[in-house]
Amino acid sequence: MARFCELGVEADVIIGKGIDMEELFNRHILIEKTIIQPTKYPGKNSSGLRMQMQVVLATFNTTPDQSGDYYQKDASGVAIGERRSCFTGSDILISAIQKAENQMPALNKARQERGEPLLSVYPIDTTIVKVGKCFQFT
Repeated sequence: MARFCELGVEADVIIGKGIDMEELFNRHILIEKTIIQPTKYPGKNSSGLRMQMQVVLATFNTTPDQSGDYYQKDASGVAIGERRSCFTGSDILISAIQKAENQMPALNKARQERGEPLLSVYPIDTTIVKVGKCFQFT
């Protein structure tokens, strides 16, 4: 009999207390998960979408670990830090996440052909910066 955790079913929920996007600007974070859905407030952006992100306010090392990651992990490999939830209607951020998710299969196919380890979109090690009225990942 299969255990539920072996079925690969992931809850479609973001955990953590809400945090304003402004509190994340210029802060090194991890994005563990995103959910992109139609917005509840039409007309706020051109895509008509909103994105909820689960971010980790992680502690980062100056050098990478054996996996190449800079963030601190617990014994099971999960990022250590406070998990928070953030909503955004930024078309730029939503588009960037969608492009990353869409490019991953082709990227991993090429990596597999070269004998390199496969990548996962999440967690994303990034900083969100505000440029004028726009947000972007760095």
